[in-house]
Amino acid sequence: MVCLTMNGTVRWKVDIETVPDMDPIGVSNIVSDREGNLFYTASWSGDTIYTAKICRITNTQTSNPVQKCIENYDLFFYVSAPLAILQEYDLLITAVSDNEIESVPLVLNKTTLDLFWINRHFFGAGLHGDYRWNSNTGDLFWIGGDDRLLKFTYKGEKLINNFTQFDGFGEDFVIDRHEEVIVRSWQNGTSLPWKLMVSSNDVSTEKIKLRWDWHAPPIIADNNDITLPTMDDNGTVYLSSMPLAFAIDTNGRTVWTSELATASEMKNFNLLSFCIAMNSKRRILYIVSGSPSYPQKTDVLYFITAVHMDTGKIIKRIDLNVGNETISAKCPILIGDEILYFSWQTGQYPHLVPFKVTRILQL
Repeated sequence: MVCLTMNGTVRWKVDIETVPDMDPIGVSNIVSDREGNLFYTASWSGDTIYTAKICRITNTQTSNPVQKCIENYDLFFYVSAPLAILQEYDLLITAVSDNEIESVPLVLNKTTLDLFWINRHFFGAGLHGDYRWNSNTGDLFWIGGDDRLLKFTYKGEKLINNFTQFDGFGEDFVIDRHEEVIVRSWQNGTSLPWKLMVSSNDVSTEKIKLRWDWHAPPIIADNNDITLPTMDDNGTVYLSSMPLAFAIDTNGRTVWTSELATASEMKNFNLLSFCIAMNSKRRILYIVSGSPSYPQKTDVLYFITAVHMDTGKIIKRIDLNVGNETISAKCPILIGDEILYFSWQTGQYPHLVPFKVTRILQL
């Protein structure tokens, strides 16, 4: 693990702990609490055995961080495990492997790192999902591998286990924590070709209620890719599916649409939208777009587009100089109103996959 300062210099490096006679096979994202402590999980396996650890790094604002890891085989998960923090209740929640289903939810005490609860009867957020929560009540939300929305209290009591949409897919969403309303993109598979949609559901009670469906315009209706929704404090949702970026209000109406690329660029580079980062103070979206991560027979193109959140006006397109090779792009990390870090990986697994970072001034 590497910590960079705002000017791009390395403050510290911390090695992920090893386990004798085992190979590392999975790691979670990193989460931070209000005190600046960092948390992550890592998994290892051998010929017939496996294990995992939950790690906490303190003194992160100094040049001498301290890492403490606790081994707990219950935390084992393949590839990338989602990890979320519920600060108000001093909890960490993740997805872990299970013998019967893809993944199950597990919650840890953030202070002691001890197991708080695990439920092996329901799907966890899995490989492609994440955990959301209502910070006022501590209620946790996620969509499992069986396409059912789950809502649990922070103590592990089930409140909802129901479908949000039939014949759809997509295990991630954004939530208005004040209203307990979720917004989710999916593909309607009731007819061919499947059509791209965005839906909003009221999840405040056990009976999930559809609020609205948004049908994609013809130019993107048949797309297979769309960014995770991003929501501002007004409940307006922002998404991108190339070549469009668009905003949807709380009633499911289109606020604006903007074209991020020309028809010739779409044809020549097979462009996708990867993710959106939001600076809600300056009202600017940073949308990462580019060629697919698999090898291309033609040239590749990658760029970040700064778009005004209220009008959809394109403020600036930032071309990314990553060379003429395919990359696996990561979502930018915004540091205050000053800079953003954009990172990417090159190469193809299981060969050497270098990790690179560049520093870009925000607008």
